[in-house]
Amino acid sequence: MRTLSYFSLLIILLCGVGCAGENPSNQKKEEKAKLTVIDPQHFHAALVQKHIHPGIDSVVHLFADSIATVEGYKQLITQYNTRESEPTQWKIVDYFGADFLEKAFDPTAGNVVVLAGDNQRKIDYIQKSVQQNRDVFADKPLVIDATGYRKLEALMEGNGEKEQVLVYDMMTERYDVKNQIVKSLLNNKDFSGGLLTAEDDKVAILFKSVHHFIKDVSGKPLLRPALFFDTEKQGEGLVDVTTHYIDLVQWMLSSETVIDVDQDVKLTSSQRWKTSLSKEQFQKSTGLSVFPSVLQKHVVDNDHIDVFSNGRMEYTFKGVPVSIDVRWHAESLDGRGDQFYAHFLTNRLKIEIKPDEEGKTAVFITPNDDIPNFETQLKDALSNIGNLTGLTAEKVSGGYKIIIPENLYLSHEDHFAKVLDGFLQYRKDGVLPAWEKSFILAKYYLTTKALEEAKTIEDEGI
Repeated sequence: MRTLSYFSLLIILLCGVGCAGENPSNQKKEEKAKLTVIDPQHFHAALVQKHIHPGIDSVVHLFADSIATVEGYKQLITQYNTRESEPTQWKIVDYFGADFLEKAFDPTAGNVVVLAGDNQRKIDYIQKSVQQNRDVFADKPLVIDATGYRKLEALMEGNGEKEQVLVYDMMTERYDVKNQIVKSLLNNKDFSGGLLTAEDDKVAILFKSVHHFIKDVSGKPLLRPALFFDTEKQGEGLVDVTTHYIDLVQWMLSSETVIDVDQDVKLTSSQRWKTSLSKEQFQKSTGLSVFPSVLQKHVVDNDHIDVFSNGRMEYTFKGVPVSIDVRWHAESLDGRGDQFYAHFLTNRLKIEIKPDEEGKTAVFITPNDDIPNFETQLKDALSNIGNLTGLTAEKVSGGYKIIIPENLYLSHEDHFAKVLDGFLQYRKDGVLPAWEKSFILAKYYLTTKALEEAKTIEDEGI
């Protein structure tokens, strides 16, 4: 049956819109992925290659307009190739020139396109990749405005005749053990009692995070490209980091179930505001001594640059009220680095993800009332999470802290390897599940609508 299905798809491919481009694998999906990295101006492109993967060829084709735009990417690849512990063995075949996008789809290049960089142009890169029968593994966000969303919607909904061409974004947060614990406890309705709804007049799910333009990655200072500060290219706060939290809401509440955007997602309100960086802070983040001409539209008195990197949205998902608040500071002055807080309000308890007394992010459970035998119920609920062994609960002031064995933790960077595994499995299967496709469309419908309807405010009072 697999062979028949394969050739049925092949016939559709040959007769459909895909005839515009040649498949580099002679019209047959290869088991091994060969990467084509296009214009990787964000370090997430390199994180895909942090580890050797048996399903990926060691030769990687790189295409960009100039070597200057990919300096950060190449530095990280060199770092991975030369580290003492488990070095990678990537061989980069690069091409630089104004015609890099056309060259990227030469039959000798890879069959999987990796995208992380100019978020405005990303949807055009995706469209071109699909036309040329290349699968796409892209960093978020896939689109940053309503125009981009309409292109994505047309692409995803009109891709039935090319189902074997995958478009997938890197939703790493599903692989955070803390999020996996929360998902399991929420969906254990006997334990949680189910999430509050809009009728309860409370925000049932809250995500709030603080990020920094100046930070370290893989133990070294991160040099951000200039475009990272151009929200017309990078996207504003409402359409960037928010994608992770929206995906978590969908994944926790509607896992492997198709979302109906018209029925399940209702935007209530949204706001946007700016962060200002001095020239010195900009230089520390980018390595550039002056503001480049492409950013002058955001520069004030040649003294500082204003970036609309902050945003907040309120919406309901399947009747559950959600609030997402994302903020960017220039740098972490208290040394704590990026910060994250979330809460989930149910009919029986409150779940929080927040720093513990040592500053390490942990999961806390607080029952709403004095529930008899609650500690036993909690331990039973934790033991029922079959794929996470060794979880225990410790009594703390007001509730309980979930004790997570160290071996269950993965770093943010290592989450990329897990996402990559999922993508390669979908590629092997030859199709992106309908629920994953609906997750992508619902997510970007919400982010771009939030931006389109956002009220501009000042930082004070937020």
